[in-house]
Amino acid sequence: MTANIILLLSAFLGYIVIFLAFKNYKNNRILNSFLLFIFLISSTRLMLDGIAEIYNIADLKTFCTKSESYMALILPCFYLYFNYLIRDNHDFIFKDLLHIIVLLFALIEREFLLFDSIFDCKLNYYITQFFAIYALVYIIAIFLTLKKNVWHKKATLSFTKTQNTLIKKWTILLFIIINTFLLRFFLLYYKEYLFFEPLIIEPTKYLWVTALVWIVLFVIIISNPQILYGYSYLQAESAKTNSDLKSNNYWNIQSKIKIYNNQDQLLKEKISAKIEPYLFELNALLFNNSYFRNPQFSIKDLAQVLNIPNSHLKYIFKYHSKLSFSDYKKISRIQNSLELINNNYLATNTLESLSKEVGFSSYNPFFTCFKDVVGKSPHQYISSINRE
Repeated sequence: MTANIILLLSAFLGYIVIFLAFKNYKNNRILNSFLLFIFLISSTRLMLDGIAEIYNIADLKTFCTKSESYMALILPCFYLYFNYLIRDNHDFIFKDLLHIIVLLFALIEREFLLFDSIFDCKLNYYITQFFAIYALVYIIAIFLTLKKNVWHKKATLSFTKTQNTLIKKWTILLFIIINTFLLRFFLLYYKEYLFFEPLIIEPTKYLWVTALVWIVLFVIIISNPQILYGYSYLQAESAKTNSDLKSNNYWNIQSKIKIYNNQDQLLKEKISAKIEPYLFELNALLFNNSYFRNPQFSIKDLAQVLNIPNSHLKYIFKYHSKLSFSDYKKISRIQNSLELINNNYLATNTLESLSKEVGFSSYNPFFTCFKDVVGKSPHQYISSINRE
């Protein structure tokens, strides 16, 4: 009875997550499409199994047993989800459907023996082994994709590092779920895979273990729904060359951070009326200055430029900014580089010299920071403006 309750609870939480994903479907249609399919097929399967066991419905049990193999469709969907997660281009590529179509044909052949009857062969005899090889190939491909593009993803901005860490933990959890699903599948079918012996264990017997893992995943999503939508490009949107100088993306006029320091509390009372003009000046300077070309330019120097007390500026970055001073400095340098690029600086200079011109020690940190802020590599950005 407990196992059945776990199945139904997992399905219930899954439908809540589906509602959250569908509610914000426009945030990222491609990613959400794959997730909606994965969560829908998994939650429905868990719900039907739970109902079949609780009410002892023989026909429903038979249906669930026969539909077990169709759960393999989740694997290519996960693979495609991870690929679209890391792509800069979020347009759907139709050839990616081949990942699903090939497996779908194998499932149809297993169920209806179409090719066996048409070509008078015993292709279905090897379908189970095909599933085993198919699964192993995809799990390796998923691992290599995540290792290269997500788990070791570099960043220079602190909020981008936080975002990358969140996505890393999210994808690790998904990878664990995939392996849990495959491990259960192989344990149930290993004799059929290796020795062509018929299945003896009921496919639904250990389904509650998979359901527990899904419950953990669904609870995490409900607590942090933003992880449904992949990498955030908020910083890229606010860093475009046509950005509004009055943009308030990086600042909070009303701070939500609780103040425990007595000195900071006194500062709050003293400068509360000045917060908005301070933020406007900081935001304008973020997009229009070349001060940070000097690697030694400090927050004290910035306070002198703005003609405000150093303590006031530190307070602003501590309580009213989404950026650290270090991030502010890097973003400002990237903005300066965009201005130089648009003024044909690269007609007579290299990207290496551009990186040093705006204050970076070398091209590598410039490249990483540029991609964090703009959402494209320097070469991609240059190509995009050349096409305009």
